[in-house]
Amino acid sequence: MAYLGGKATSSQHIIKILNNKIFNGMPYIEPFVGYAHILRRITGKSSYKASDSNTLLMVLLKHIQKSKEHLSVSADEYKLLRSHPEIDPLKAAYAAFTYSYNGKYFAGYTGNSRSLISRPRNYPAERKRYYNKLHDNETFSSCTLKTGSYKMYTPENTRNSLIYCDPPYAGTAEYKNSFNSDGLWNWVRSMSSSPANNFVFVSEYSAPEDFVCVAQQTKHQSIAGRGATRKREEIVFVHKSLVHTPEIAAVRQDLTSNKSYSCNKTRKNSNKN
Repeated sequence: MAYLGGKATSSQHIIKILNNKIFNGMPYIEPFVGYAHILRRITGKSSYKASDSNTLLMVLLKHIQKSKEHLSVSADEYKLLRSHPEIDPLKAAYAAFTYSYNGKYFAGYTGNSRSLISRPRNYPAERKRYYNKLHDNETFSSCTLKTGSYKMYTPENTRNSLIYCDPPYAGTAEYKNSFNSDGLWNWVRSMSSSPANNFVFVSEYSAPEDFVCVAQQTKHQSIAGRGATRKREEIVFVHKSLVHTPEIAAVRQDLTSNKSYSCNKTRKNSNKN
């Protein structure tokens, strides 16, 4: 299912980290859940919490959690709901994602797609099939879903947990000027240190100098929806204060069996600290 920045593919290194047995029994938290491509593959945790600041996305996910009944949206309804989502928030959620170009938030109406070089595709139907699989997923079905910023989790209310962040990536054209990455890194620092003592993993292309690569993987990202792609190195970072813990040592040991995940290049952005 197409979704900008989504983790439907090229996320094996992330799953391998988060499902390391050393984190079994810990609470799991995902503050940028997106379409739940990572969440649905996490196992062995004591509890699951996921959130996102996009209100309509969370309306959609909460509905999927409860039901396999899906809505249809016409082109005319799409135009109306894009301007007035308050008319019908659930139908607006389907318009914003299920019936939206490339799965992007209100990026243009899409239904059946026809091409001279490929067979027709019904993108809304494909997405609804994914929703049904998500509904049946044990982790997703047991997850507590919340609407709001990652800042809802604080050192006071969230401790000794496993946290995975897949935020809008700094400097990319798709998210330019729409997300404060510096604020996120400051939050990760506070959540990784005492008294919070969480294990916070962040997917990004670069990070401030006090963050360390745990794993990286080449990612082929669709940028136009017509076959055009770009290759990027997606890196999983942790704060340097966690590097010498037994947990991170276990993660690194487990990753050594696959050299394609090795942090073999330095990609840090000194302007982000």
